Parts: sequence; structure tokens; C-alpha cells
Amino acid sequence: MSISITRAADLRRVPWRNGQGLTTEIAVGGPPDRFDWRVSRADVAHSGDFSLFPGIDRIIVLTDGPDITLELPDRTHTLLVDKPFCFDGGLPIRCVVDGSARDLNVMTRRGAAAASLTVWTSSATDDALVLPAADHLVLVVLEGALSLAAADGTVVDTLEDGDAAVCTQPVTLAGDARVAAAQIAMS
Repeated sequence: MSISITRAADLRRVPWRNGQGLTTEIAVGGPPDRFDWRVSRADVAHSGDFSLFPGIDRIIVLTDGPDITLELPDRTHTLLVDKPFCFDGGLPIRCVVDGSARDLNVMTRRGAAAASLTVWTSSATDDALVLPAADHLVLVVLEGALSLAAADGTVVDTLEDGDAAVCTQPVTLAGDARVAAAQIAMS
């Protein structure tokens, strides 16, 4: 059981697979070129094609900026702030955005891992949120600050804008913040 914290300033920025932008790697399970799972944030400055990730299931959530429209092979889908969308990473997808936006991506290798993603918003007066143990629970503060505590109530640290934590034990979150929580289950 562990909790590992990475500050926003220490997160690594890497080029997109298709070279059309940069992503901030938050957490990766396995080698970067053959990961079992990955959580990252991307700044989307213009419309363009998504990188192809055959064999990868993706969940994307718009975290800031104008709506993003995804042009999938069989339909279009508009990403709205804090509303996750699941899709096959091997599909050719074009995103259309009018302005600068930011999204969070959770990717899992089919057959190796599966994920869920939620966005939680709280105020300092709300009850604390207790999150159960997961193989990997990845928390990303989208705005504000929150207190991260272990299951026994021991405060581990305060997380602020852009900070991330990877946990393999139950945790409690409290504060005035908006946070994304990705739960990764290994197969």
C-alpha cells in the first residue's frame, strides 16, 4: 500500500505520438513505449488528428476551455467539461476546437488493464470523499487545493493545481477543489 505524490512542476512533457503537440505525463504503468496504462494531460491549441493507439482503450475528459468536437468514423461527439468519454484508441479521430483547450486522458492496454474516470468538485464545507483501494488510483487536481489523507485519517499532504498522486490504498480527500480520479484495475 502506497501513496506517491508528484508536483505539477515536476511532471514530464513529451511529444504526442503524431508529433502535433505535447502531453504532460502524469503516471505510467510499464515502459513508456509499451505501457499497460497511462494518465496524461494535453493542451489542445488547434484542430487536428488524434495519435493512433491500436489495442488501447481511452477515456478523455475536457478539463478547461471551449468544447471539443471529435469526428469519429461513424459519428461526432462533443466533449463537455468534466464529462468523460470512452473510445477505441486505434480509431482515426479528428478533433475540432475553436480556441485553446485542455484535456485529461486515461489509456489502458486492452487485456492488461481497465479504467474508470470521474471528476469530483467539492467545497471546503462538503464532507470528505473516501475513495476505495484500487490497483492504481491516480488523482489529478484540476483546480483548487485538497488535503489527501490515508484511510486511518493521517494527512499525507496537500495537493494543489496540477499536482498528482498515485495511490494503492484507500484515501480521503477534502478541500475546495476540482479533481479527476482515475481508477486502474489490472487484468
